[in-house]
Amino acid sequence: MYDFDRKLDQRGFDEKWDAPRYPTAEDKPLIPMWVADMDFAVPDCVLNAIRARLDHPAFGYSDPDPRFAQSIIAWMKERHGVTDIRPEMIRYQNSALGGVVAALKTLTRPGDPVLIQFPNYNGFTHAISDAGRRLVGSPLIQDGEGVFRVDLADMEKRILEENIRCFLFCAPHNPTGRVWTREEIQQVCALCEKYGVSIISDEVWADFVFAPARHVSPTQVSDYAHENTITICGASKTFNLAGLHTSYSVVYNDELRRRFHKWSAESYCDDPNTLSIAALIGAYTEGHRYVDELVAYIRQNMELACGFIQREVPGVRSGLPEGTYTMWLDFTGTGRSQAENIRRLGDQGLVLSPGKDYHGEGWFRMNVACPRAQLEQALQALKAAMA
Repeated sequence: MYDFDRKLDQRGFDEKWDAPRYPTAEDKPLIPMWVADMDFAVPDCVLNAIRARLDHPAFGYSDPDPRFAQSIIAWMKERHGVTDIRPEMIRYQNSALGGVVAALKTLTRPGDPVLIQFPNYNGFTHAISDAGRRLVGSPLIQDGEGVFRVDLADMEKRILEENIRCFLFCAPHNPTGRVWTREEIQQVCALCEKYGVSIISDEVWADFVFAPARHVSPTQVSDYAHENTITICGASKTFNLAGLHTSYSVVYNDELRRRFHKWSAESYCDDPNTLSIAALIGAYTEGHRYVDELVAYIRQNMELACGFIQREVPGVRSGLPEGTYTMWLDFTGTGRSQAENIRRLGDQGLVLSPGKDYHGEGWFRMNVACPRAQLEQALQALKAAMA
C-alpha cells in the first residue's frame, strides 16, 4: 500500500507552493490547489530507476534506451488495450506542449486557424499563439445533468467558416474532467474526415479515468484518425514527473511521422533527457499497482469534495469528473465577479486556477491530487471564502 496521506514539504521545490497564481493572506496557511501536479511522493520504482542510472557517472548525448519504447508499448497494451504501436512510431518529447507546438507546425502554416473546445487547457492557448497560429474555440455544451458534451453542429460551422484544417483534441478533457465515450469520439473523427481536418490528440491524462468510463484514443476508433492524428502522451501527470518532462508522441502514418519528426528535431524538443528516460522505464515497468491505488485515492478525494461542496457551499456547483485529478467548479451562482471570488479565496489562503485562464469566466479549476487532510483544509477554506 502506498501512503498518499503523507504530507510533503514542497516549498522551494514546486511552483505551486512557491509562486501562487494570486496573492494570499499572510496570516493564513497557504493551500495551493491550482497547478496540475500532485502533492504525492513518486513511487520507489521511479526513484530506483533514476538511482540506477546515476550509478553510471557519464551523461553524454545518447539515443533513448530501447526499453523506453518497449515499456510504452507494454503500458499501452495493458492499461488501454492498444496493440498496434511499434517502436519506430514513438518519439521522445521534452514536454507535451513542445510536442503540441511541433505538431501544429507540421499540420498548419503560420497564421492558420486551429480549432479547440472551450473551456480549454490554458497551455493550448499559449502553444497556439507561440506557434504563430490562430485559436478558434468551439464551446462545449452542458446537458440537463450538467455533463459537458461536444457541440458537433458548432464545430462543423467553425470548420466551414474558418477553413479549419487542424483540431487540437484533449482526451480526457482538461479542465472539465470529461472522458469522451467511444461514440462521441467516432462522431468527432467522422466530422474531421468529412472536411479533411487533421487531429492533434493530447492524451496525457489517459491514466486518470474512473470506471465505468474508459479512455479511448481517436486512433483506435477511426481509420481516418489512425492515419491523420499526432498523439501526445506522457508519464509526467501519472507519476508526478512534470519537472522531468517525461513525454512522448505516437504517429502511425509513415509520411506524417516523417514530417512531424522533422519539426520536432528543428525545435529541439525531442532530444532525450537521460534521467527522464530512466524515470519512464521504471514507472511503466513497475508502476501498475501504484497507479491503481493512486486513481482510487483521487476518486475518493473527488467524491469527498463533490459531496462537501453540494452540502456546504451552496453558491458553487460541482459535478463528479470522469477523469483527470482536477474539478471544474461553477462559481456563477455566487453572484460575484471572478475578481471578487479570487480575493475571497486568497483571504483564506486557498489558491485555485481561475476559469478565465481557460476561457471559462466564472469557473475555477481545483486540483485534488493531494493528501486528504490538505483537501479537507481546502474545503473548509472554500466554505469560509464563500460565506
